[in-house]
Amino acid sequence: MKLIPVALAIFFDNLPTELKVWVQVREDSGPYHGLLEFPGGGIEAHETPLQAAVREVEEEVGIKISPDEGKFMGLYSNPVQDKTILLYVFLFPKTPLLDGRGQWLSLRQDELSQTYLGQIPGPNHQIMDELFKALRN
Repeated sequence: MKLIPVALAIFFDNLPTELKVWVQVREDSGPYHGLLEFPGGGIEAHETPLQAAVREVEEEVGIKISPDEGKFMGLYSNPVQDKTILLYVFLFPKTPLLDGRGQWLSLRQDELSQTYLGQIPGPNHQIMDELFKALRN
């Protein structure tokens, strides 16, 4: 089975009653076209997962962020047909550079990511729910 390493950047805002995560509409063709997605993409041979996350934000969102602000959240796997996508997930604090780009999704204790069923890729449900629980404990 082929392994494909991918880096994701999650911008978040941890508010007293909810967690907000920033997403954008996936424009490229493929299984996630039209869904709300975190910026991210393939890790190139010469870069670390964190460097890839920072590069992908610049390419997809058009803003520059500092790798020093990124914190590794975890590694997730997403089996798709004959391959497994390894998701290296990094957290970044909310930045005003995101204003006017994408949108913020709100997560609350009673529903977590289920509110966005069918609007976000399946693997992102686990990531978002675990982030909510980690920040609340």
